[in-house]
Amino acid sequence: MGSWLGDWAVVGGWLGVLTLAGLVLRPTLGVSATVTVTPGSLLASDVAVTLATVVPYVCYLALTESSARQATLGKRWAGLVVTALDGTAPSRSAVWLRNVVKALPWQLAHLGASRGILEVQEGWGLGLVVLSLVLAVLCAAPALVGGRGIHDRAAGTRVARVASRGTAP
Repeated sequence: MGSWLGDWAVVGGWLGVLTLAGLVLRPTLGVSATVTVTPGSLLASDVAVTLATVVPYVCYLALTESSARQATLGKRWAGLVVTALDGTAPSRSAVWLRNVVKALPWQLAHLGASRGILEVQEGWGLGLVVLSLVLAVLCAAPALVGGRGIHDRAAGTRVARVASRGTAP
C-alpha cells in the first residue's frame, strides 16, 4: 500500500503542475466558459486529457520499472521491484504491457467522467466508469492479498520484495 501512496504522490504532483498551468494559461488562451460540445470537441478533449495525464503516468511507470532498479519511486520506498515470473528482470515489452493494462481503468474513468461533466453520451459515460471500477478491482484486489493483479497476469510479471543485501563490515 505504501508503494501506491508514493506513486500517487508523484501523480498528484504532476496533476498539481497541470492545474497550475491551466490556471495561468487559461486567461491568455481566451478559453470561453461556455462550450458547445460536438463530436470533434469531445474527441479533442479525450485526446488532450489522455496526452496530459494518462500518457505521462504510463511513461513514468514503465520507464522506472524497466530501469535497472525495476521499481517506481513508490516501490523503491516500499522495498519492492517488478520482476518476471522467474525472478529475473522483466522485458521492456512486458513492463509496458503491465502498465498500459494498469492505466486502462484510469483512462476509462476519464472518458466516463468527461461525458458526465459535459452531459453528453451519459449512458456510455456511466458504462465506462463502471467498467473502469471493475478493472481497477481486478488490478488491485489480488495485489492487496499477495496475489497478482490482471496487469501482472497479462504481462507475465510480479511484484516482489527486494532481496536484502548484506553490507560489508
